[in-house]
Amino acid sequence: MKIIYTNLSPINNAYTNLNHLFYLKNQKPQKVYLCVWDSFVFEHQLFEKSFVSEKDKMEKLKENVEIIEKLLSYLEIDYKIIYLSEAMNRLFKSPTHLSQFQHILSNIKVEDLKKGFELFYIPFKDISLSRLNYIISDYLIATYLPELFPEICSTQPNYYLTSERFKVFENEINHSLKTKFSKYVPPKSIFVTNVPVIIHPEERVIPTLEMSSESIKKIIGEHYKKKPNSKEIKDLCEVLFNVLNKLSYKGMQIKKNDLDIAIKDFTYKDFVNFMSSNLYDYFNKINKIVSKVEIKKQKKSLFISTFKDYNDQIRELTDIKLEILKHCNGNNSSLDIARKTGLKLSTVSTYMTHLRTNKVIEDVKRPKRLIDSFVIDLEALEK
Repeated sequence: MKIIYTNLSPINNAYTNLNHLFYLKNQKPQKVYLCVWDSFVFEHQLFEKSFVSEKDKMEKLKENVEIIEKLLSYLEIDYKIIYLSEAMNRLFKSPTHLSQFQHILSNIKVEDLKKGFELFYIPFKDISLSRLNYIISDYLIATYLPELFPEICSTQPNYYLTSERFKVFENEINHSLKTKFSKYVPPKSIFVTNVPVIIHPEERVIPTLEMSSESIKKIIGEHYKKKPNSKEIKDLCEVLFNVLNKLSYKGMQIKKNDLDIAIKDFTYKDFVNFMSSNLYDYFNKINKIVSKVEIKKQKKSLFISTFKDYNDQIRELTDIKLEILKHCNGNNSSLDIARKTGLKLSTVSTYMTHLRTNKVIEDVKRPKRLIDSFVIDLEALEK
C-alpha cells in the first residue's frame, strides 16, 4: 500500500503549491497525510504584512487550506490533514524524539547548507533558520506518525513527498534515525522536481490564484531578465499542462506534442506574454474546479499527554459540559443553549468561558466545537 506523507506552506495559493498536489496525484497514493506548515505561514513576512490580527491570519490560512482540500477532493485523493504546530507539540513531548531532533541539528553544519545552492530551480537562499527546524521536525513527524496521531493513522507512511531542498538534510537525518534512535524505517523520499520557481526579486512574491494577468506578467518580467532556455520553458509548460489541455498564443492552440516547434522562435517579449497569459488561464481553470467542489469536514481531536491536560479537559468534563457542548454547533448563543438545556444562563456562560479558555469551542457569540474527540496518550501520562 502506497502511503504518502507530504507538506505544504499555504502562505498563498501559489502555482508551486497547486502543482504539488498534481505531482502527488501522479504518484497514485492509496492514502495521503498532508502536514500544513501553519507555524511557518504565520511567521512569514508576506503573511505578517497582509494580516494584522491573529483572527485574520487564522481565517486566511483556513481559506487557503480549503482550496488545497478542494483540489485533493477533485483529484480523488484519500487524505488527512494535520498541522505542524500541533504535530511538533506532540513530537517534542517525547524526550526521545526531542533528543533525536537535537542530535540531528547538532550534526548539520553551515558548510553542509552550501549544497542547497546547487539545487536547480530551488531558491535556497530564502531558507530561514526556523524552516531548517521545521524540515527536520517534519521528517520526524512523518516517521513517527502512527505514534503521534493514533486517532487517524495506524500504519507508518512509506513515502515522503517533498521539495528537493530536503536532499541537503536527508543523509544526516536518516543516519541518525537508523543508527541511534528509530524503531521505524524512515520513509523513502520522493522529490518534486523540474518545477521552475518564478519569484519577484524584491517583493519575493510568486504568481498566485488571486492575481490579475498584469500582476502575473509583472512578476515574470522581473524574474526573467532574458528568455530562459528551452528546457525551463518546457518545464513551466509541463506545470500548466497538468490543468490545461492546450496552451494558447496569438490565437493558436498549442498541444504538448507541438511545444518544441511553437517556442523555438520565441523572443523574450513573446515568452513573457505567452507564460503570463497561460498561467492566468491555469489559475482560472483551478478557480472553476474548486468553485464546484464541496469538502467533507474532517474530524479534529485534542491530544491529551499530560496530567494537567487530563485534569483540565477530561476530569472537568461533567454531564453539564457535555450537554452544553452538544449544542455548540455554530447556531446557538449562550441564551439559546440555556433555553434548550434548561440551565441558568449564568451557569452556561461560566462553563462556556471554561471551554473557550481550553480551546474546545470557538471564541465567538455562537461557537462551534473545535474538536470532535479527545485522544489520551496513556504511556505519556505514566511518565
